[in-house]
Formats: sequence, C-alpha cells, structure tokens
Amino acid sequence: MNDRFAQLIARKLSGEASTAELDELHSWLAANPEAQYFYEVFSNFWNSRPETDANTAEDDDHFRQIIALAEQEEGPAIEPGEEYIPGRGRLVTLRRVLAAAMFIGLAVCTYLFFIGRSDVSGQAPVNEVVARTGARSHLLLPDGSKVWLNSESKLVYQGSFNDTIREVHLEGEAFFDVVKDAKRPFIVHTSDIDIRVLGTAFNVKSYPRETLIEATLIRGMIEVTNKNAPKAPKVILRPHEKLVFNKEKAPAAEEGKGVKGKPEHIPAISITALPKNMADSSLKETSWVYNKINFDGDTFRELAQKMERWYNVHIRFSNDKVADFRLHGSFANETVEEALQALQYIAPFRYKISGNEIEILKQ
Repeated sequence: MNDRFAQLIARKLSGEASTAELDELHSWLAANPEAQYFYEVFSNFWNSRPETDANTAEDDDHFRQIIALAEQEEGPAIEPGEEYIPGRGRLVTLRRVLAAAMFIGLAVCTYLFFIGRSDVSGQAPVNEVVARTGARSHLLLPDGSKVWLNSESKLVYQGSFNDTIREVHLEGEAFFDVVKDAKRPFIVHTSDIDIRVLGTAFNVKSYPRETLIEATLIRGMIEVTNKNAPKAPKVILRPHEKLVFNKEKAPAAEEGKGVKGKPEHIPAISITALPKNMADSSLKETSWVYNKINFDGDTFRELAQKMERWYNVHIRFSNDKVADFRLHGSFANETVEEALQALQYIAPFRYKISGNEIEILKQ
C-alpha cells in the first residue's frame, strides 16, 4: 500500500490522476493523518522543484535512464476509459510521472525508515527542511501550523511536538502561521533571539551573514528574548510592529558599556510601527510570501542581497556610491535582467552579466 500511496501522489502531481485515483488518494490521507504531513511537505517541494538543476544533475542520471527506456516503449500503459494520445506531449507527461514516482518512492521509504527508527528509540526524528538559493518552500508542521521558507533558509524541528512545547530552529527567513494551542507555546529559536507565541502570524529574518535579525508581527502577540541578556526584560510585540535586533551591538548592550568604557546609548533591540492599512503583500517584510520583492528605501546593496537569493546570482559593485543609491519599487514575475533594466529607470548605473555573475557599474 505504501507503493500505491507513492504512485497516487506521483500521478496527482504530474496531472495524470483520474477521478477514481484522486478519490483513492483522499481516502488514504483521511485514514492516515500522519501521511497528510508527508504529502504536504513533498507536494510543496515538488511544485517548487525546477525542471533542470545543475546542482542535482548527477542525482538525476538514474531518472534519465528510466525516462530513456520509457521513450523506447510504444506507449505508456492505458487505464480503462483513457485514450492514448501519441506524440511528445504524452511522453513529457510520462517522464514527469516516472520521475515523480521514483522520487516519491524513495522519499516514502526514507519517511517510513524514520518513523520506524522513532518507534525503536522512543524519540521523534529530527526533520530539516532547506530552501536553496533561488527557491522557496511551503510546509505543514506536525501541529498544523504553516511555514513559508524563503531562499537560503533552513528549518529544523522534531517530527512530532511533545505535550508541553513546540520548538523550531530557524536559519534564514520564514513566515509562520501558528495554530493556537494555549497548553503548548510555540518557540522559534534563532542565533541571538527566541520568539515565543501561542497562536499568531509573523515573519522572522535571521540570516547568518547579516548583522540584523528582524521579527515582524502581522496578528496575535509574540514575546522576544535576547539570548545575550537572558535576565533582561522580554520584549512584547503587537500587530504591525517590527523588531530589529543588531547582533553587533548585543554584547555592548549586555555589558552596559561601549568603546573605551563609555555607556552604550544605542540599544541592541529597536521597535518600529508598520502601516496598519497596508496589505501583507505590499509590506516589504512579507511580500516575498506572495512571490514579490518590495523595496522601500533600501540601498542598492541591500536590494542586491535579496536579488542574489531570489534569482540565484552573485552581484558585485564596482562603485560604492552606486551601491548606496536608495531605491523604491517592487518585482513580481521579472527575470533578473528585466529587474535590472527596470532599476535603470530610477538609478543611473550600468551592468554586465556573465552567467550567474553580475557586475554593477557607474553610469
């Protein structure tokens, strides 16, 4: 039945599932709640998986061998009531079914292995979800909470939360829509701050190479703890407020002094209010969840960091003055070159593209 489960998912994702197969899949998911979690994770991963990926070329060699054999066949197996349509379009779909089935089959085996291991050890397996550069992911946590993971981000959590607490560890950026559970607080651990909630929606940005950690609250309430100063008062954030934590100022703030023993007047944590009448999709802090890049007063260098993750490119500046340009606008479906061309209307610069390398030059 596990093989059948993999086959049903493969046929649905490839668009080949019949009505009877869809009903069978839905019945299987309804009867096996633990499978729903796996289905959601894989479905979102599969939908965001590029057609070709140089980083996984070797891993896909076996897929290509199976696909080559399939193309030598006179035609795929036909189910009763279906019509065989000759031509490349059908073979393209068959390739997708085979690739999906093989990948899902492997994933199901891995999933069942972890489930079996947790039964023996008595501990839930640790899951790690990674959104690589140029990709984003959407997953469902064991408690039903939803998470959107931005590019170059990683989320680590146990396969099942315990009876007293729900904990995840974030490196990068994620948007959380947390299911309310008064008996089990939800905690997001980052490198320097912990965020504790009951039920709410918020965005957290904590990239290792960036100085600032940001927490933006959309609804509900969150409590932020400074790991560098655990005895300091906790910060309460209310809807449409944004907390910014400066990693470089954290040690000085904890000690209460700055350079040469002088008092440190700039705190490690600051809070700003966001426009309450602005949609989440228009806020630069959360627009990425809606597949948009919004920038409102960002420097070109700051925007370039977002574009590098978004488009899987590397951008370098030959002129610091150009890098300090303040920019306002948004991108949605533009390619990286279309985005650069649009920026040239609001800032004087030239650019050169060589593969994934982009150089920004003075006009």
